[in-house]
Amino acid sequence: MAKDLRVFLDKIKKEHPDQYATVEKPVDPADFDVTAILEHLTQKKKDPLVVFEKPKNFKGEVTDIRLMSNVFATRERCAYILDWPMDKCHHDLTMEYARLDRDRVKPVVVGKNEAPVKDIVLTNGDTDLELLPLVKHYEMDLCPVLTMTSVMKDPDTGVYDVTFTKMFYKAPGRVAISIHSPHLGRIAKKYEDRNEPAPMAYIVGHHPAFYLGSLALTPYDSEDYESIGSYMHEPLRLVESETWGKDLMVPADAEIVIEGVIPPGGKEIVDPFGEVTKHYQAQCLRQAFKIKAVTRRKNAIYQDIFSGHAGHWNLGALPKEGSIFNNVNNKYGIVKAVHMPLSGVGRFACYISVDKKREGDAMAVGVSALLESSTCNYVVVVDSDIDVFDEPQVIWAVLTMVDPKRDISVVNNVWTQFTTSAGYNKVVIDATKPLGKAFPGRISIPSRVMDNIKLEDWIK
Repeated sequence: MAKDLRVFLDKIKKEHPDQYATVEKPVDPADFDVTAILEHLTQKKKDPLVVFEKPKNFKGEVTDIRLMSNVFATRERCAYILDWPMDKCHHDLTMEYARLDRDRVKPVVVGKNEAPVKDIVLTNGDTDLELLPLVKHYEMDLCPVLTMTSVMKDPDTGVYDVTFTKMFYKAPGRVAISIHSPHLGRIAKKYEDRNEPAPMAYIVGHHPAFYLGSLALTPYDSEDYESIGSYMHEPLRLVESETWGKDLMVPADAEIVIEGVIPPGGKEIVDPFGEVTKHYQAQCLRQAFKIKAVTRRKNAIYQDIFSGHAGHWNLGALPKEGSIFNNVNNKYGIVKAVHMPLSGVGRFACYISVDKKREGDAMAVGVSALLESSTCNYVVVVDSDIDVFDEPQVIWAVLTMVDPKRDISVVNNVWTQFTTSAGYNKVVIDATKPLGKAFPGRISIPSRVMDNIKLEDWIK
């Protein structure tokens, strides 16, 4: 059986029922019921994935399309998604991501009769998204927003790119796509320059490994369907789209696929929206989107991201940790660990430990890391004896090892993806022990004594 969202839910419900919660009562996603329930869980420091059994669609009717959110809220569950031990969810998990980032698994093509996403096919004016349980997340959001991935194909190379985007629902037949990704933006620009409509498919629901794989920091010319197959540990099954056939293949085991085009020159107002930063995005113009077809499974599951919370942060941070480790360590060979902490919303801060050989190593590594991810604004580089997953250790290194005049560098006028007070400025902090001058060593207790002491033998 191919991996899909239902396989995952059945598995985690059976093996880890404490991580699976259901809401049986009808909820109105467009009136904040869903995000209010998730926020209450967050405030109580509870983080199960949640399946809403009876959500209302945008017409206010209870629908048979279930709604799911909060899947990626813990690193432990992100490990489980990849069939990795949940108790090895820090550096070991980063290194597993790094391994998966290096591998590729070619997809396979199946016929429409083998593709569950073709159970229900809507075209020719029957594609109104009001039939879906659209979520309005925060009080000042412009409208309900879909928060999953878009798929586009480079018209020159034929390479597929899969990236998270936001789809803003305006009215029947009117939506907008907010593209932040440089890769998707390049593809859309090619069509715009040719004055041609740009084909796009929007994937609302799949096995969570599909989405983790979509966020690896792969090069522009990398085939994302192959990268996703690595994270899923099996070939991704593809099927012809309804609108373009073989010219745009879509995931056969997705829950819902929305097919459409970005018309050349078409723009719509998007935002405000409560983003990953825990702030609202400023209103702007983004690409208009004309829906051509909607295909879905029977009793489909509508997947959503609880933006600005731990699941949103982990979803972006974990694949980036593996990619940054690979790409930076390939250049310098001294990187030991990489972590993008939740305190930096899994995007803005990156902690890197290195086996420093000479002065300047840490700064070179830090600048290289900044270039790997457009969301990263601050890089802190520490020595290899600092655990980058233990944030107090990183802060201790910054407060004791850093000469502010020498070790803090600001990189000016660099493009960034989200609005923060940093603007277009980025920072690298070298918090490694200086080598060129006398400096005290860290306190320690002899390892022979530490290894021989077992607390249960000494403390009752």
